[in-house]
Amino acid sequence: MRFQRRDGFTLIELLVVIAIIAVLVGLLVPAVQKVREAANRMSCSNNMRQLGIACQNFESTNQYFPTGWQAPTPSGSWASAALVASDLAAGPTLPGTPRFTNLMVEVMPYIEQDNLVKKWDFTNIANNVAGGTNAISAQVVKIFLCPSSILASAPVAVVSGNSYGLNSYGGVAGVYSFRAYKKTSKYFMSNDGIFYINSRTRIGDISDGTSNTAMFGERDHFDPNFDRMYTTFPLKGWSGWAWCDQPNAVGDYLVGGAQPINWQIPATATGPSSSSNEWVQLRLSTMGSRHSGGANVTLSDGSTRFVSNSMSLAALRAMCTRSGGEVITE
Repeated sequence: MRFQRRDGFTLIELLVVIAIIAVLVGLLVPAVQKVREAANRMSCSNNMRQLGIACQNFESTNQYFPTGWQAPTPSGSWASAALVASDLAAGPTLPGTPRFTNLMVEVMPYIEQDNLVKKWDFTNIANNVAGGTNAISAQVVKIFLCPSSILASAPVAVVSGNSYGLNSYGGVAGVYSFRAYKKTSKYFMSNDGIFYINSRTRIGDISDGTSNTAMFGERDHFDPNFDRMYTTFPLKGWSGWAWCDQPNAVGDYLVGGAQPINWQIPATATGPSSSSNEWVQLRLSTMGSRHSGGANVTLSDGSTRFVSNSMSLAALRAMCTRSGGEVITE
């Protein structure tokens, strides 16, 4: 009987091939991730550029930029302090009838979200949050989300029983955007940026120059120590574009230059589990992102730039203020 030889791989040859493939995959995955992140960063920059242009168009129409936040009947523990201009907590009283609105709502007609803003109730906030995941507040606005953000994969969150579409970006309120300025044992916004409570900043108010003054910045919503210190409202929940019924809502869509880009609360931090915690206030007044090495910033002329983690705090704060007279050299 004659036996026919069958050619094939030996076990050793097969293992060698598998090892080569594993090495190639190991080399390829980081390259793919790098390309994906570059695309995400570009998409994020484009989102922010559109927001900057939208605010420029708003200013051209109204002769001032959108207000950071306003409400006809403010409530909550912060309300009494937040609306006292002499305490650096609010801007001047706005003309006309006060209404429930904020920066993100005001800019919607200029980012092709007319249908959504037409449904918005400026006098009864309850109508905006009614309906669970079908509520106006729960709608996801793609331009508000950075694709690298942890919010992008789950862009709706339930906070205090209401559903909110989430938001990766914030208008720059100045150095301190959330009660982080200490004055007589209290903390207040510094109001030295473009957007804040009752703001109506004009182009002419930006004496530092529109190309030197930040208008929007990213916020990174990942910070384990924030969530450890504020278990009731983790950082991811501070991102609802439609939150509007109390002054604490500015923590969802205003940012500042209190700390360097991508600063996080240190593991040694302690304090009360509330928004009155100084660490929490500083974190909410800080910009950051999931991009490697820094975060995107939109300047007041509508352009965008990538700000490195290594930018000095002095330079960053100079960029966040509209009329400080500083010279930015970084």
